[in-house]
Amino acid sequence: MDENNNNNFLAIDNTFKCSNHITKISILSIFVLFFLFNTSILSVFGQRQDSPLANKDINIVAVGDFYCNDETEDTIENIIKINPELIITTGDHVKDVKSIKCWSKMSEPIKEKMKIAIGNHDAEFTKIYKQIIVYHNLTTPYYSNDFANIHFISLSTEHPFDKGSEQYKFIKNDLKNASKNSNIDWIIVHQHKPYYSTALDVTEAEELRDTFLPLFEKYGVDMVISSHNQYYERTYPILYNAEIEQETGKKAVPQPIVTDDSPSYYENPDGIIFLTVGTAGDELAEIKKYEDYFVIQQDGAYGFLNLDLENNGKTLVGDFHSNNNDDEIIDHFELTKTS
Repeated sequence: MDENNNNNFLAIDNTFKCSNHITKISILSIFVLFFLFNTSILSVFGQRQDSPLANKDINIVAVGDFYCNDETEDTIENIIKINPELIITTGDHVKDVKSIKCWSKMSEPIKEKMKIAIGNHDAEFTKIYKQIIVYHNLTTPYYSNDFANIHFISLSTEHPFDKGSEQYKFIKNDLKNASKNSNIDWIIVHQHKPYYSTALDVTEAEELRDTFLPLFEKYGVDMVISSHNQYYERTYPILYNAEIEQETGKKAVPQPIVTDDSPSYYENPDGIIFLTVGTAGDELAEIKKYEDYFVIQQDGAYGFLNLDLENNGKTLVGDFHSNNNDDEIIDHFELTKTS
């Protein structure tokens, strides 16, 4: 091969190598750009973001029986101070009124954070009920929603809930789906009337237990928060104990089965914790009957329950914040799931 041909060959070879190198760089650049673009898109749509629970504590407030007075105002002001991400109510936002004007004005600062349950005073008058529904953008008195890794069910004790009702069918199907959702670690029900009542509507409490507790236990409900009775109480984790016939032929009110007798700390508890938080503002009632399946029963302070979601969502820390004495904590408990 002559010198000119050799130089031409080298020139072609160098050009090829250079071109090949540029091609490799271009291909690599395309892959980098694709990765960055893809990651950005997925981040926008929430599929590749860090968990919203990672390294972040979330707090949720629960309370009911608001009425519209100075105590109600104090409760709402104290809720605002701790700045919760979510507020679930247990009904009775108004009482014996012709309009919800006072409630809507007082609750305006927290309205967008609220998921409410319907109470008997909310549903007592058609006009009031319609105003409540419109104000809180509800299309049905019972519904569910997910927040972080918690599935909430707002059950209406003021609408038909027997096993043939539309509400029962909805809740049964909703619980079934929630129990299969790998993103859900906790299931919490909030409603107005309680399942274990030490004051009002004992017969309806029995009907609620018989209807829903087998369902709640089957699908792993962790906590039920009610009000209607104007005080605060919390049970141990308990299981439903079906009523049995006595020799007289009359039904005996069952004592729930306490599954963990620790007063405050529970790991993977087997059973449901029931709370009564009717302390938002309506006149407090006197507790006249004390049951041994309750850890605490107190009727001396207005306030609210705060639930902190910690440990990447695996721990729920509950505190009852009193309106008295600079946000005194009257009750404290923790639930942790390790699996």
